[in-house]
Amino acid sequence: MKSLLIFVLGCLGCGLVDANIPSYIKLCKRTDPNVSQCLRESIEYLRPKLKEGIPELNVPSLEPLPLNEIRLNSGPNQARINANISNLLVHGPTTFKINDLKADLKRTRFLTQFTIPTLYFEGNYELDMNVLFIKYQGRGPINGTFTNYVFNCLMKADKTGKSQLFLGNLFSDNGEVLARASQDLIEQNTDVLIDEIKPTLEQGLAEKFTKIANSIMDRYPYDELFPQ
Repeated sequence: MKSLLIFVLGCLGCGLVDANIPSYIKLCKRTDPNVSQCLRESIEYLRPKLKEGIPELNVPSLEPLPLNEIRLNSGPNQARINANISNLLVHGPTTFKINDLKADLKRTRFLTQFTIPTLYFEGNYELDMNVLFIKYQGRGPINGTFTNYVFNCLMKADKTGKSQLFLGNLFSDNGEVLARASQDLIEQNTDVLIDEIKPTLEQGLAEKFTKIANSIMDRYPYDELFPQ
């Protein structure tokens, strides 16, 4: 998730009132004594563009944000989880709230903390799971919700809110009783599954933000992004 900060800060350079640079961003001068506050305001000013996309800079809409397939393989044989999650769409990346931002332009360093109130994802899953030597299999729709996630300067998420996970058609081929018991098992172990999904989901988000950031950062030199 570190790349999210790089992305939004990199986009600030798009706001120069210049023939070559769009004017929809408030730019911050590196000599501004309140540059951190200026950056916060600039990011907020940019938020609508992040949501709708910036075609002229080849930046797609981030709502929803498509991600590549997630593959999970973890646990010992007696508690093994193998899962593939595909056609993944993530809703909510642009709803982040900036808690704190400190900029050190001399070292090109940005310390920040922000919260994403709600991050919702949906897709399709294929699951092969062994629990206490009992095998469960299934496929169908999947959706989950992360709430009130606080990110520090390293962009590592600390879970402070609730996590919810729903797997549709879970083990539908195994009979109604087993399907109900299996869904109960999933609900009882939601945090375990969420903890397995979260790092891979964050990595996918980071890769997507990195690609977007590079497409913008490659467009303008540093002196244009942060003028004197």
